[in-house]
Amino acid sequence: MALVNGSSNVNSSLSVSNNGSFSDLSMAIILKFIQVLEGALILVITYFIIRWLKKYFSRIETTHEQQKMAISFLEKITNGFVIVIGVTLALKTIGLDMSILVGVCLLGISYGLKDAIKNYIAGILIFLKAPFKIGDIVKIKSYLGKVEKMELQSTTLKTFDNRDITIYNSDVMTKSIENFSKYPMKRIEIEVETGYGTNAEKAAMVFGKILENDPNVLKTPKFKVVFKKFTASAMVFEIKFWVNITSNILATKSSVAWKIHQAFDDKDILTPFAKSFESETAFVRNPEQIQRIQQFYSSNIFQNILPSQEQPTQGQLAPEYLDIDEPE
Repeated sequence: MALVNGSSNVNSSLSVSNNGSFSDLSMAIILKFIQVLEGALILVITYFIIRWLKKYFSRIETTHEQQKMAISFLEKITNGFVIVIGVTLALKTIGLDMSILVGVCLLGISYGLKDAIKNYIAGILIFLKAPFKIGDIVKIKSYLGKVEKMELQSTTLKTFDNRDITIYNSDVMTKSIENFSKYPMKRIEIEVETGYGTNAEKAAMVFGKILENDPNVLKTPKFKVVFKKFTASAMVFEIKFWVNITSNILATKSSVAWKIHQAFDDKDILTPFAKSFESETAFVRNPEQIQRIQQFYSSNIFQNILPSQEQPTQGQLAPEYLDIDEPE
């Protein structure tokens, strides 16, 4: 009887333990299933957040045409961060804590790709700031050309001698940018040197007439002909005028320069170093020039400096105030 009672007690205890372990396993399975559902719910929420962000950025693109590419790249980066955060939270919910592993991976990637990351960040800033767009004529560093491609890592220019120049965006952000297409007009400056003996007022009027009659030179803003400086051999004028970006700027500049060069011969404008030419006709002075020279040396300046016996006579210049090679 004792043996029978003992065996029955053992069987009852085994059945109780089996029932307890089964219930614990069932509870664990149910909890794990709930965790999986929570993780799936997090992924679903992540999906709807990405869809909402896509609609939001699409609405922004319609009102910010200049920053369309920047907004597109920003959308991709934001979606990437949302996906990483959503997947990490989902895995952590089901019991797989990947945050440390993800942090270590991100740290290693950021250290190994620090230059690339710097270029990407600079690219985002360029797209948001929009100092230029595709098709603009810009000068970055020492390169002048048309913007052919704008990417998140680099900017590509096509120079006027048919070269493709790729400049990393980190360099673009740290260098000055000259955008020649930002405004519809451009000012051109030309320096003109005239020799001493030239009627400066007459020369300025001739240069002004050339600009006034050129069809490519804008009348507004008004062109300017200004006297800039004296040098050892010349009087320097600076000619400033405006042209449209759509016109051929180099052709207009060359045309004005050629007309000015022609005016030196047609309007008796002297060139610098004219006295170095050994020619009988190079220094033939017209009556107007002779009269101005005589009036100059008969002014009060020389009356007070030169002794009376050394005053220049009619048609004769004071030799000590002339170059030794100056023709009479």
